[in-house]
Amino acid sequence: MEPIVQYYVCACALSDVGRVREHNEDFFIIANLSRKGMHRESNGLLRFPSGPQGSLFTVADGMGGAAAGEIASKLGVQTLYRELQELIPTCDASEEDALEEILIEAVGASNRHIYELSTRKRELRGMGTTLTIVLELNGRLIIGQIGDSRAYLLRGDFLRQLTRDQSLVAQRVSAGFLTEEEARRHPERNVLLQALGVTDSVEVGLSRVTLYPGDIVLLCSDGLHGLMSSDEVYGTIAKSSGLEDACQRLVGLANSRGGPDNITAVIAQFLPARSMGFYGAIEQEDDYGLFDLH
Repeated sequence: MEPIVQYYVCACALSDVGRVREHNEDFFIIANLSRKGMHRESNGLLRFPSGPQGSLFTVADGMGGAAAGEIASKLGVQTLYRELQELIPTCDASEEDALEEILIEAVGASNRHIYELSTRKRELRGMGTTLTIVLELNGRLIIGQIGDSRAYLLRGDFLRQLTRDQSLVAQRVSAGFLTEEEARRHPERNVLLQALGVTDSVEVGLSRVTLYPGDIVLLCSDGLHGLMSSDEVYGTIAKSSGLEDACQRLVGLANSRGGPDNITAVIAQFLPARSMGFYGAIEQEDDYGLFDLH
């Protein structure tokens, strides 16, 4: 019989207002979808075995006047979480196409919720948010993308960007008109091609990854990745002593460079879990090295 638990998830999140903004319009969630209510929306650690409904990691960066950006990012993430909790148990988890369809449906619900609220309340009109999603189930990742927050995969001695920014400068980089370094300093770097909740429909950028033991996934807002290169992101995590240290180092580096925007980092590592039942693996895996990248 196949083991119920394939991976033990160790995750940490840190969201910071930065040095310039008055409010934090970023929002995130780390969630064990197999245990209702087991999730984190505040800074800190969460550890759990990945079960039959998998795990969810998201980062959202809101936009809009007054408190609208904060509302959009929180509403988008929380709606997505609720929808996935309801939908995943109804699908065939062995079918990646079915998982993608469920993710698309959940994102659509989040988009409608934000859009409908913004049309009802004048002070919220035009609000929206980026949304970067990593859904893990049965040793696979489904990645969803709207806007310019990002997801990266760290495996061994390399870092790979899993998402493609839906922004004007990213489009110009792809066309060869800008370098990555020029894009980070471009005056139009915050112009998005798409955002959640701005229109009545949205198209999710999707990709898939098969996990390997020890893989690390980073999700972050542009307040982080917009201030450092991919090599700097990798180097900062690689020299960290653990999840919390990695988050603190990344956010600290962004703040040391002026912290012009809100900064959020969510880091998760997927460790091999012993086949000993669903929640029984927790105590047995606590001594596993977190950042054994090599």
